[in-house]
Amino acid sequence: MAQRMKVEAGALNVRTHPHDDENYRELFRAAFALKKPVKIRGDRHGLIASLQRIGQEDEIVNGVLTTFIELDLKGAWLNTETLAEASNNELEEIVVPDYLRPNLMAFRFAFDIKNHEIIFEHYGDGNRLTHASAESFFSRLLSDKKIKKRFGDVKVAVVQSKGSVDRIFSIPRITEIEAYIEKPNADVWDGGFEGNAEDHLDEKNARSMLVRYKAERGGGIRRDDDLDALVRASIRNGRTVAKGYGPEGHMVVTTERYPRVEQEKYNPDDLSNVQVFARLVHRFRRR
Repeated sequence: MAQRMKVEAGALNVRTHPHDDENYRELFRAAFALKKPVKIRGDRHGLIASLQRIGQEDEIVNGVLTTFIELDLKGAWLNTETLAEASNNELEEIVVPDYLRPNLMAFRFAFDIKNHEIIFEHYGDGNRLTHASAESFFSRLLSDKKIKKRFGDVKVAVVQSKGSVDRIFSIPRITEIEAYIEKPNADVWDGGFEGNAEDHLDEKNARSMLVRYKAERGGGIRRDDDLDALVRASIRNGRTVAKGYGPEGHMVVTTERYPRVEQEKYNPDDLSNVQVFARLVHRFRRR
């Protein structure tokens, strides 16, 4: 029997305005058309190496993010035999064509147009793309001046775990809750209060809102359905930070520390990495 393999997926929420399907389709067409390498961290860069043709009815668009090392050929090199800095004569022997990059890693991603989420391969085939690296790549790519001129300010944020809502309320006595939400967001309060945070922000000509609750002196904030809905909205379009006290003293919990991860182990004799990743994409879409 073949050794069981594992695939993990994470997600990023993409926000732009106007908030409609065709605008998101055009956004990713334009991002791929840049064919632009983007710095992720250190000397590692990334590039959208492939993207399926985007049709007018497509709700999911699949692609591949390739990461690689950008070598500084002008920097100092080490000769591991002499343990000294390489000489000019030795450096002249190094010939790397401009179009080649080392240490390639490829990660699948799927852009969910309806939910405006990028679901990416967090772990697969022994390689890992962290949430921070994925956010860094897509944030920098979608802030390119050509993208910004056409689509305005595009925001990218890590989709946080639903379990982070319970973690917020795990503080025995909550003295303060601060929820930050950026538009667009169509699910805050689920029809109660203002009904739709995006409309609420548009009416005020605002791009974000900060809701803060402070407990009465000596007391604690009570959890209810409205507060739950507010925190749930923030895990896709912002963040929530709670402060309070527990048995060991002062506590601070933020939803940003708990990104959503879906994973599945599989037998490679029965399923492929592509099939398993598609299953994980489906899980994200089901919410």
